[in-house]
Amino acid sequence: MRKESKEMAVTAATMKKEKRNEPAATTFVNYLESWYQNKCLSNSTSSSTAAYYYWMIFNVIEPSLPDKERAVDDIDAEYLNALLACINQKNENTAASAYRFLRVFIKDRFEPDTGDYELFFQIKKYSVLEKNPVLYTPEQLTCLLSAAKKDNTSHYLEYALALYCGLKPGEILGLKYDSFDLEAGTVTICGLHARNYVSADRNGGDNSQSLKYSGRKLRSDSNYRTVPVPEFLFDEIRERRYLNEGILLRYPGLAEEGALCLGPYGKVKTLPTLNTRLKKITQSYGLPRISLGDLRYMYLADLIKREKQFDKIMKLFGYANPYRML
Repeated sequence: MRKESKEMAVTAATMKKEKRNEPAATTFVNYLESWYQNKCLSNSTSSSTAAYYYWMIFNVIEPSLPDKERAVDDIDAEYLNALLACINQKNENTAASAYRFLRVFIKDRFEPDTGDYELFFQIKKYSVLEKNPVLYTPEQLTCLLSAAKKDNTSHYLEYALALYCGLKPGEILGLKYDSFDLEAGTVTICGLHARNYVSADRNGGDNSQSLKYSGRKLRSDSNYRTVPVPEFLFDEIRERRYLNEGILLRYPGLAEEGALCLGPYGKVKTLPTLNTRLKKITQSYGLPRISLGDLRYMYLADLIKREKQFDKIMKLFGYANPYRML
């Protein structure tokens, strides 16, 4: 009975393929790329979803495929599980993302009447590992900030904006001088600077570096928020502006006008640059390893401990759901 149902499934799949005019020899790689170009981009209403699919296909799945010449019609659970296992060796959370993506892909590619829908239930499940936030003691924070202040890479201000204002990394990198109000002692978040996966040239062409990162506005005015800034940080901002003016004289025309977080060659810094240096500082001083995002959570944890006013804290952090915040 099972053999007959499989034969019927193969016949149904063949008929469906002929109806769609798809060549039988299409490889899994080619089909993924075609699926992204013809279905994801044309049907997606979210730029972040399109960027996520691009990253998953071209940066995660394709480099990890066990057999790049495998035809899409020969894809089975063994092949996909080998792919997920390979991704899992590199990063367990990335494997969880790949698992979710493959379920979306399978639902779109294989329909129940072909008999191949059981593949949906045969791939091994990978789940995101829950990471406990790293919260420094006051002594550890003093050590970190002192080291960052003395460090010749000049990232102290970025770390301080995460720790004392609770800003996201992309928000920090997107700041301009006019984002700050000295008299009110605040900063208004209305944009961010982040990696642009969709526009990046995956062949590494001359334009790839300029397209990898870009500044953009937040999705709507409702996402804008204004948060308080400690007075001492305005001295750091003035000092940074003075340093940036010297950089712009050496490399004119490279940076966005008024950008706060400039690197030594006139371009806006990137999150990997900040986190890499933060890792080296923590290693050098024997501190628990953290990221820029962890500094933000330290600020959030301190506010929850001191304020206990969830509505106020949620507004400061841009959260709509208190459970998500916690």
